[in-house]
Amino acid sequence: MLLQYPKLTGTTTIAHYEDYRNLHHNFIKAYKGLYEEVAGFSLIPEKFVKEAEPVIQKYLDNTSAPAVGERKIQLQAITDFISKFYEFMDNATEMFVEHQALCDQTVAYMEKVSDLNFRHKGQNLADFEDDYLQMIPYLEKLNQGLALVQKKESQVARDMAGLRPDWETIKRKIAA
Repeated sequence: MLLQYPKLTGTTTIAHYEDYRNLHHNFIKAYKGLYEEVAGFSLIPEKFVKEAEPVIQKYLDNTSAPAVGERKIQLQAITDFISKFYEFMDNATEMFVEHQALCDQTVAYMEKVSDLNFRHKGQNLADFEDDYLQMIPYLEKLNQGLALVQKKESQVARDMAGLRPDWETIKRKIAA
């Protein structure tokens, strides 16, 4: 969040290096948290597919007769679950793509900051404050992208959590 100081004119907002620094540190902290969540989450769908595939395949292999009665209900439940799972995978893939784009933008931003830090190393920061302040709009755009990916990651995580009870129900029905 950019600290705003009293306006000198109708259009001027005064910002200082400390504003940039706070915005930078808040972004880095939030980005790191999102990165860790996405990294931890990324293995869950693959692990789940490895768990579910043999169970479903065994059920399908053991029942060669036409679907009637309870088997038809079980088959419909599996089909519905698979449809939900594919929708979940599409949303997760979209989230991963958006996260990768944010990663790329963040790396580009960090390279610019690193370049500024290198050029001004050992010098009075106050003399180069404007160089850092020019990064604020870029950083605000990154924060907007971060918020969108966080929202999508939260939704995908909720969707995955919602699939688990359906899967447990299907496993119980298949075992019965």
